[in-house]
Amino acid sequence: MSTTPRRPAGPVRRPVGRLAALAAAALLALTGCSDNGASAPEPTATLDARLLESAREGGASDEQLAVLQGGQVTFQQYQKAVNQTVTCMRDAGIEVIGDAVTQARGFPEISYSFGNSSAGRTAEQTLAIADECIATHSMYVEQAYQTAPGSLEQQEAAFAPYRDPIVQCVREKGGDVPGDATAGEILVASASVEVQTGVSCTSQAGYDGG
Repeated sequence: MSTTPRRPAGPVRRPVGRLAALAAAALLALTGCSDNGASAPEPTATLDARLLESAREGGASDEQLAVLQGGQVTFQQYQKAVNQTVTCMRDAGIEVIGDAVTQARGFPEISYSFGNSSAGRTAEQTLAIADECIATHSMYVEQAYQTAPGSLEQQEAAFAPYRDPIVQCVREKGGDVPGDATAGEILVASASVEVQTGVSCTSQAGYDGG
């Protein structure tokens, strides 16, 4: 099975939530407990009104909107939303793997992948169904949870030992990283370098959370 991290199992892609979280973390920089006993990050104190509006316009379920309207997202709410997305995909015949809680980025999250194909459908049809499951059940809750202050603080702490080697690699490959860049910004720059050169600075540094 080939997988699409948090998007479709065909070629491997990162899960939508992870990509969205990196982008959201970079945007923010520019402008309790999990099943494995890990402490959940502090919930968001307030949620950006733009995210709530995007959720409404993007077809988020009433349950997802209710979580966002509550003004904070706990790990339990996040986990429930992601589990609903995974169930939606599996009920549609799309294979999902990696839906366990991990702490690769320093805080508990679920970095699942899903199949790029499913029986009787084209890859485009499969992706469309998967995208609808994600948008309906968890995408906006995931963004809020992953960009909460506690999540970002724990990500920065876990990323610290890898910061210098990744930044050096990105710069050597022509990427631009300011000295005060956040972990999210550095990971976005590293992903851009990988697209352009095929070199994964995060892999070279031994970092598996990006």
